[in-house]
Amino acid sequence: MVDGVFDEVLAGLASCDASATLTLAARLARLTARLEGLTIHTQMHLARQRPANPAGGDGEPGDPYSPFAADELAAELGQSPRTMSSRLTTAWEIAHELPAALADLTAGMLDHTRLTALHQLTRCLTTAQRATIEAAMLAGSRLASPPQWRRKIHRLVSRLDPQAAAKRRRHAHTQRSISLQPLEDGMALLTAVLPAEDAQAIYDRIHQIARSDAPVAGDTRPIDARRADVLTALLLGNRREHVSVELQVIAPVGTLAGLDDNPAELAGYGPIPAHVGRALAADAHWRRVLTDPTTGTVLDLGHRRVPTPALARLIRHQQTRCLFPGCGMPATHTDIDHTIDHAHGGHTALDNLGLLCRHHHRAKHRANWQLDQPRPGVFVWTSPTGRAYTTDTIANEEEVNTLVATRTTGRADPRRTPSIIPNQRGSSDIRCPF
Repeated sequence: MVDGVFDEVLAGLASCDASATLTLAARLARLTARLEGLTIHTQMHLARQRPANPAGGDGEPGDPYSPFAADELAAELGQSPRTMSSRLTTAWEIAHELPAALADLTAGMLDHTRLTALHQLTRCLTTAQRATIEAAMLAGSRLASPPQWRRKIHRLVSRLDPQAAAKRRRHAHTQRSISLQPLEDGMALLTAVLPAEDAQAIYDRIHQIARSDAPVAGDTRPIDARRADVLTALLLGNRREHVSVELQVIAPVGTLAGLDDNPAELAGYGPIPAHVGRALAADAHWRRVLTDPTTGTVLDLGHRRVPTPALARLIRHQQTRCLFPGCGMPATHTDIDHTIDHAHGGHTALDNLGLLCRHHHRAKHRANWQLDQPRPGVFVWTSPTGRAYTTDTIANEEEVNTLVATRTTGRADPRRTPSIIPNQRGSSDIRCPF
């Protein structure tokens, strides 16, 4: 029914004049706000159905809901568990600290951008102070733009609590962080959230060094690239072989020998160009990982609980990340888990082992999530509500083009190709109930 309405509106859009189009845009904005409000209510309903249980290891005293509730949402919606955890935390705070604003959002009288500003700028206040600001903002107009809305909140907060800015500063200071985000073409975005004065001082120093370095003949680097190179040199030094950082580069023998240009892989990041892999592998300490050509899967059928170093390296090579749907935790920060517990007779073998980050390792054992491995490399998660989600580490959708090209050229399956790992120093359908 709802899908039909949307299809009808989309089909009729072509016949709308400018005035009708603006009217439709306003109605859709109100509908979007209502849907966002309904989304928060839905998230809250699930959170209330998943109370924390400190006695069972599911949460700490005072936690309002299970720390694994967000994982169910993430798996169902195809989102990152970390992202959904943040959204669920925000939704809980809005529902309990700003109920009137949430009601206005759900009624389409307030947009999500203004609600977010109200939530963020009043977090330093007490519950009573927050309610006062909420009432004052909702009693007035929505103002012409979100920046004006934010400025009004700032003024009200300053009057109500003159120390609010200092409180926000102290809270913000606890949130300082460094993060890494992979980009295309072998690049990555390194982000630092720092106190403003520290960030400015760091930037000024990098900029001064970049400008004072007289470019040599033929140096055509723009100033941004020179600043980036200065930062790298300051942190890593000019001689990378002296850096005490371990990098794992995974590559077929042919790539490292220069016989072909199949991509290598940087553990924790993903595919990198062949020439970059060869450069990183230069002067490295080598470890060889060779998949068993006879069995194809099982490397160790012994009764030991802890995998051999070779088996552990092979698992991290093949799976690369936590097996929970949407979880991006790289292999280097995961536990090796027995799909069937070792205590219950599970073998320490490739077809009974998988990578789980610590959070999802706990979810498997404490939050009524069930994990099965019906065939080697295929993992089926069953949620507390009985919904099933499959993670297939063999038919990797991210590498489908590579696999197709391999079959076309008649080369061997890359999973049965010897690989060298150098250590370098230096579903479910939801029907709307409408």
